[in-house]
Amino acid sequence: MEALIFNVQGYSIHDGGGIRTILFFKGCPLTCDWCSNPESQKFEPQFEFNEADCMGCGLCVTQCPTQVRKAPGVYVDGCAGCHVCVDVCPTAALKIDGKKYDVDGALKLALKDKAFYEQSGGGVTFSGGEALCHADFISELTDRLHSEGVNVAIETCGAVPWDKIKTAVQKIDTVLYDLKHMDSGQHKVFTGMGNELILDNARKIAQMKGKDMIIRIPLIGGVNADEENIRRTGAFAKKIGLSEIHLLPYHRFGEPKYRKIGKEYMGEAFSTPTDAEQEKLTKLLENMGIAVVIGG
Repeated sequence: MEALIFNVQGYSIHDGGGIRTILFFKGCPLTCDWCSNPESQKFEPQFEFNEADCMGCGLCVTQCPTQVRKAPGVYVDGCAGCHVCVDVCPTAALKIDGKKYDVDGALKLALKDKAFYEQSGGGVTFSGGEALCHADFISELTDRLHSEGVNVAIETCGAVPWDKIKTAVQKIDTVLYDLKHMDSGQHKVFTGMGNELILDNARKIAQMKGKDMIIRIPLIGGVNADEENIRRTGAFAKKIGLSEIHLLPYHRFGEPKYRKIGKEYMGEAFSTPTDAEQEKLTKLLENMGIAVVIGG
């Protein structure tokens, strides 16, 4: 059993308690316009090209065994997937996003900083993309991590059928559950998919995990950072028995990644809510009896 992992981030303090290592799994059923990891969306490895690092030597073109690469860059029609162009690039201007790991390999990545988990009450967090698209893999990996005494969390959008994810979710210690928008039509406009499955899974996970599930809202001006949506999200959280919400203010840190994979950046249409706006939405939720954390 293998899964594609495109990044490993150590010493994180935002996606779960304590110091954590985050494993980023590749592939996602959503295509959020503001996605900070656009290289995570496809379910296969893909080229990333940093033009600023390219010295124009042409080795990626001349050494291509199938001669389909005509110039440095991301798009290569007819690519055989040998990745010789990446291997010969002297400045690493070309790279591949996504590498296959078996469970043993992923476990080795996850345990590299185990000493820090023990000292801080941290552990490992699965993220993406959408880690639950690899539910069988992370279910087995969670078993292995638990056998090492490691806490496991997951950051998920919940857009995967319940019968595929139930076993994995049951094993995971903490579920950080993203809710982008309570209106299904608006959710589809901005993410490419309605929210019916996401809300249904949220109800089931809340019943299963209780206080070990936390709703997170990526707070995006022009999308969902209005009082009506936040009030509806708060009411939904209370209805399914949850009392804590994390607000994650929008940022544009992922913008350079879009150029590197040859994709148009859509995030310019959105804004980060001001401190005053964040405080107003925080008080709205707190008045509903919900504890609020800014930033997760």
